[in-house]
Amino acid sequence: MLKGVVAVVPTPLNEDESPDLEGVERLINFMVSHNIGLFALGSAGEQMNLTFETRVKVARKMADVNNGRVPILMGGGTFGIQEALDFCREIKGCKIDGIHIISYDKKLSGVAVEKFYFDLAERVPFPLWLYQNTTRSNGIPIDSVKRLKEHPNIVGCKVAGFNHRDNLGFVMLQDDDFEIIGSADSQFFTFMCLGTRANTASSASCFPELFNELYQKLEADSLKEARKKNLEILRFLNRIPKTAYKDNGESSAEIKYILSLRGIFKEYCAKPFRSLNVEEKEKTREVFKDYEEYLETGILKV
Repeated sequence: MLKGVVAVVPTPLNEDESPDLEGVERLINFMVSHNIGLFALGSAGEQMNLTFETRVKVARKMADVNNGRVPILMGGGTFGIQEALDFCREIKGCKIDGIHIISYDKKLSGVAVEKFYFDLAERVPFPLWLYQNTTRSNGIPIDSVKRLKEHPNIVGCKVAGFNHRDNLGFVMLQDDDFEIIGSADSQFFTFMCLGTRANTASSASCFPELFNELYQKLEADSLKEARKKNLEILRFLNRIPKTAYKDNGESSAEIKYILSLRGIFKEYCAKPFRSLNVEEKEKTREVFKDYEEYLETGILKV
């Protein structure tokens, strides 16, 4: 079972969009040093924009560098089943804790999505995680998840939605053999309060100290302090220019630029995603300077 903070890790790339394997090594070691779980090759990891060869190289490198030190779920999202199986075959010997797969075909019916996952569960060589994300897929009906969770090779589901009533319905499916994890920086606190044991956050890749601090307050049952810290984090993150709200639809560019400022890897994104422009970089540098002060003083400017 996953527990605590799980980062939706970005994919380090060179300017020509080839995998930056040295950057991958620094990134994974950085995450491990903060005891952060890894949700790799997800949407914010630009999985859908990368070539099959790049995804395989990155997956192998991430698994090799991590070597079981923290939990890692690897992304094998695809339109069809065969490519997902091909990807799994290419990384079969890697030490990972599970494969998360989303069907990008938004025309699939609920019945077809359910069959998609049942077929995969029978054939993938890793524990399978469902990925409920209605912004990139047709979603998985909750009644389907109730049936899918009974398959012995389906062990969990990531829920990426902002309707808290729907989210609660998924969280209530959690038990000792099936785990629900939440998503989004802005919902880390909310999902934990709903009852999840772990949650993903893109900004945890570049600001692991903040999310670990929030999680520790939640674990200590310091709800008042956790609420205060959550609002502080959200106000701080709101200062960062967001390509996710404009062009990219994901926070990849801003996350990558901040990690470049931390000396982890380069800022390049896979097209059609764009990197930050000059004005956005200037504002982000100002925010990061304040974050460096926070690391020294414990005081976060919001």
